[in-house]
Amino acid sequence: MNESPPAEHVYRMRISRLTIDKLGVKLYDRASAVVAELIANSYDADAQNVTVQLPLATQLNLPPSTAMNSDSGWEIIVEDDGHGMTPEEAEDHYLKVGRDRRVPGGQGATSRKLDRPVMGRKGIGKLAPFGICRQIEVLSAGGEETEHGYLVTHFHMNFDDIVRDEDEDATLETGIEDHTFREKPGTIVTLRHFLPKRVPDKETFHRQLGRRFRRTEGFNIFVEDIRSEPGHPEPLKPFEIPSNDETRVDLNDRPVRFDEGKELPVEGYVAMAKQSYRNEDETGVRIYARNKLVAHTNDFGIPSGFTGEHTARSYLVGEIHAEWLDDDDGEDLIRTDRQGILWDSEYGKALQEYGITLIRDVANLTREPRRRITRDRFLKISDIETLARNRFEETEVIDTAMDLARQIGALAAEDELEDDLYVSELSEIILTVAPHKALMDAFREFASEVGLPEGQSIDRLADLFGKTRIAEFASYSQIAAERVKVIKELEKALDSVEASESDLQGIVASAPWLIRPDWTVLTANQTLKTFRNRFEEWWRRHRNEEISVAISYEDKLPDFTLISADNQLLVVEIKRRGHKFDNNDFDRLYNYVEAFDQFREENPQYFKEYSEGWCIYLIADTVSVNDPKNRRLFDNLLTSGTVTRYTWDEFLLQTSKAHERFLDVHDSALRRTDNSPEPGEES
Repeated sequence: MNESPPAEHVYRMRISRLTIDKLGVKLYDRASAVVAELIANSYDADAQNVTVQLPLATQLNLPPSTAMNSDSGWEIIVEDDGHGMTPEEAEDHYLKVGRDRRVPGGQGATSRKLDRPVMGRKGIGKLAPFGICRQIEVLSAGGEETEHGYLVTHFHMNFDDIVRDEDEDATLETGIEDHTFREKPGTIVTLRHFLPKRVPDKETFHRQLGRRFRRTEGFNIFVEDIRSEPGHPEPLKPFEIPSNDETRVDLNDRPVRFDEGKELPVEGYVAMAKQSYRNEDETGVRIYARNKLVAHTNDFGIPSGFTGEHTARSYLVGEIHAEWLDDDDGEDLIRTDRQGILWDSEYGKALQEYGITLIRDVANLTREPRRRITRDRFLKISDIETLARNRFEETEVIDTAMDLARQIGALAAEDELEDDLYVSELSEIILTVAPHKALMDAFREFASEVGLPEGQSIDRLADLFGKTRIAEFASYSQIAAERVKVIKELEKALDSVEASESDLQGIVASAPWLIRPDWTVLTANQTLKTFRNRFEEWWRRHRNEEISVAISYEDKLPDFTLISADNQLLVVEIKRRGHKFDNNDFDRLYNYVEAFDQFREENPQYFKEYSEGWCIYLIADTVSVNDPKNRRLFDNLLTSGTVTRYTWDEFLLQTSKAHERFLDVHDSALRRTDNSPEPGEES
């Protein structure tokens, strides 16, 4: 570094807190999002190489365990080899917030040397780091090369100094290298004094950062982990999601139709991924303009109920490149925080309609490929063939079970195949139905053989009677045995003083037929899971807290369990044996009532399948709601049917009565199998 005597230069900047809020800087709460904005500035400055130095898999506000960083803590450094800026350029352009750089008098719509269409527009990317830190240091060498090198601009931006309510401009802290010279142009931005934010692990950070940029020639991004691999920057891993070629729709010759025949060109593709989403970064369709991510959508707002909905919502991927979303001369369609587009604009609505059509087309294309994949997964995970051979001796019944497994497995909820309970119960249904279907197939075959010789017909009838006996036993005895086992387990848990609320919740969640005997595994479908996921997301957004809702057994204790049966949605709230349902419990329950009412009002589409509405199924031995207001509200809920309450003894009695027929048939089938007499018969 060559130096000359520093000149007097004062950098000034002032931003109101209201401006910070309106610009959406608080939305930049990920390290990857902040770094992406700094990289975009480097791209606009004609950089060919950008290196990001940061500690991966690290809580930024905690002190570093090594001495590789500054005394004050961790740092994130973004360094490029772009054209940099002089002190005058910094004051005229960089430190001016909200000025459109592409209008006359700005820096221009293309970059200075390489004529790139610039990514930035409103000049707020420089403020993005304030979403995760409180100090930004800028050191930039630029301008025309002199005999000493390139003139250096060096200053610090401190959040508390800049963002304030006074009208006066804030004087920025000048850096020690200001008005010195460097041999090469370029910019270094260093972030310090972090909020409680975490940098994810290597794979996650590469994925989060990689998805934000369309790969371009002559622009390279490197990531260096200063915690575990200092001095070894790696190229940013490309963001790719393997897709199914049979479902891929190329968009290059499929423009967006707009305004009576006007066509808006797009590039890219949409398709179905080869496997369901593993993380939120892989979901949906990414939308790019000027080589940078400007929006992301999971479904373009398509209403529920279309063919292939579950597959589309679980596997849809793609990328759309639409330069007209960020035209220099057109309406600015990118949100102020540069993290989404204005869907309510005319172009935004046209793109939304275009996307909805794409989803329907891709969903139709993907039906058969996805069913084949799901079928093969189910056959492998369930090992249904081994189960059928262990249960049945007749080859015809085994073959029928396998045919059913192929048909039902192809229609299974794909993400549920990770759930052992779901696979087990679906397998049990197949094995239960198989003897019935084998019997019906045999009857059809017998009917077509009416003209055969009598001896062969008699043999065929004997075979039919054998299958009838198998079907009867399979239909009742096996199902009853399983339900008896669970009921006994529940009785044992209720008799135990050590049984916790979690234990009881687990039993009911794993056997929802305890609540409604007409429940089957087929009712625990994707619709219920979608409802659960949307409600949890809605709760987090409106209540600013996490909630756990179970639709099957889970290791952790859920807040409540959802059950769908007979066109009604049941919210099952359980208290342990002997627990007094008190004012605190009621406050939480009433919170659920208000939440479900509000959620239904805002999202009626998720209640279409529940024509009988919803109610809370409360199991609590005693009620001690002594607050007068709460007691009146509780009584009203009971009277209106919004809440139905049982004690554990009442619940167990109701469940046992509902399954008496199962128990009787089970015992009867066992006696016939053992050639034992029916009650009242002589042996």
